[in-house]
Amino acid sequence: MHLSTLCDKLGHSGINGPNTAAYAVELHQRGVLTDEDFGFTPKWGDVETFDKILHMMATREKIGDVLAEGTYRAAHIIAEMKGKKPEELLKYAVHVKGIEIGAHGTRSDADYTHDISYAASVQGGDHTSVAVDGYSDMSAAVFTDSAVFCNFTYYGVPQSLVFDFAKAITGYDITLHKWRSETGPRIVTLQRALLMLGGPDLKWKPIKDDDNPPRFYEPLPSGPYKGKTTDKEVVDTKLQAYFETLGWDERGIPTKETLKKLDLADLEKSMAKLR
Repeated sequence: MHLSTLCDKLGHSGINGPNTAAYAVELHQRGVLTDEDFGFTPKWGDVETFDKILHMMATREKIGDVLAEGTYRAAHIIAEMKGKKPEELLKYAVHVKGIEIGAHGTRSDADYTHDISYAASVQGGDHTSVAVDGYSDMSAAVFTDSAVFCNFTYYGVPQSLVFDFAKAITGYDITLHKWRSETGPRIVTLQRALLMLGGPDLKWKPIKDDDNPPRFYEPLPSGPYKGKTTDKEVVDTKLQAYFETLGWDERGIPTKETLKKLDLADLEKSMAKLR
């Protein structure tokens, strides 16, 4: 409770900040980071340790200056600091597409997140916009994000009624069928195209960026689901089915035909360079 409140006070995301702090402590356990980097000896599961790290991130003090960049960027910076390859440290980073993952994993098969939830999602590690299959995404996560209402209120109510509400409030001709077949796919395909164009520090590599973090392929070390893990072959198979459903090629690049169908033909020139 203290650390949750502290995140609010310091302006940290309650997911991203603690994820990055935990990553730093793990790197200390593995001998990558030192006491000198922190200015003290960090301990796993210790409230005082994480209190200090969160403060250091907010004030960008010592290693906190690096951690404030988030797990993905911090991994690259620390690798350079310590004379290592980024891949050596990224294998411990629990993120997808540069976005830190929170408490919902895929290994137990008991959570609402599925094996491709993060790997296929255009919003990476965001647990509120996870992918299940193309059609479910259109009528759930993508719709609630676009309509700007809590997705908890979506469940337990007939889908047709939710869309009737949206139509009544906005005045737009919104139907479940139209959303699944036109509007939803257009939104996700546009997001996907923007992702694939990359950013200031990320060159898109589907084999790396459309996947779970390596940690999710390791057996759970303890608890009631000890030993369970995510099957990489199953993930790869479902990922291809997901891409096909949305009209993307085997690397997840929207096809020329799909772009034209969704009135996104202006993106074809950029996407063609990636094929």
